[in-house]
Amino acid sequence: MPWILFLLAFGCFAALCLTKSFALGVLCMLLALVFVVAATLQLLSARIGNATRHVNILSPEELRVLREQAQVERMRTEGSQPAGTDTSPPSASA
Repeated sequence: MPWILFLLAFGCFAALCLTKSFALGVLCMLLALVFVVAATLQLLSARIGNATRHVNILSPEELRVLREQAQVERMRTEGSQPAGTDTSPPSASA
């Protein structure tokens, strides 16, 4: 569709060059400007529409379930470690 608008704008520019009437020339120039702007906006809209990311936001209930699962997994891994071993990263105390 935007390419049709660009072709119409080109046609208006051609009519502008060929017309001998001042009023028709102004009309053709304004129409060409409108067609170019509309076509450009359509191309930008299509490009932005294709680039949108579908963000999947978690509900509070889903977030609570995930936290509980992570806590259970953390307890399970801490319980299976031999005594005296620490897998936490070393603290930066200098």
